[in-house]
Amino acid sequence: MEPYLVVVREDVAAVALRNAKSRYVIMVNEVDGQWETPQMMTVGELPREAPDRDFRPSFIQRLEIARNGPPSADGGPPESSSITLSGFVASGAQSIEVSSSLDEYVTDVADDGFVLAVLRSPWREKPAVVVALSDGRRIPCAHPSLAFTER
Repeated sequence: MEPYLVVVREDVAAVALRNAKSRYVIMVNEVDGQWETPQMMTVGELPREAPDRDFRPSFIQRLEIARNGPPSADGGPPESSSITLSGFVASGAQSIEVSSSLDEYVTDVADDGFVLAVLRSPWREKPAVVVALSDGRRIPCAHPSLAFTER
């Protein structure tokens, strides 16, 4: 495995790793000055080779969203969480803007179209994603796992 992309935001980081067959995204938390994996960890596996990027710009291919947050005081879901969002965007995409009611993050697109973003969000809130194209257009992404955003 080799590190592919790294995003560090305050007390959380996402690392995309790849090997000969696939790509994995792992979220780690800073706890008392040490980086730790969450007690329960979800790892998304994506094929290493980028897909054909000739698809509509409002789509993120192989979209993977993972949430992580400590339980509330009563043992229920946390009020807010850290989210990692990864996948492939269409050719011509320059960056993506990911937002929630608590945070926003802009990330550039890797040469093969892969994107990796980290942000804070209320536990059940879906993030909104807008793709910024190299021609200046901004296209909201449509997906059941994402919030709808006006242009």
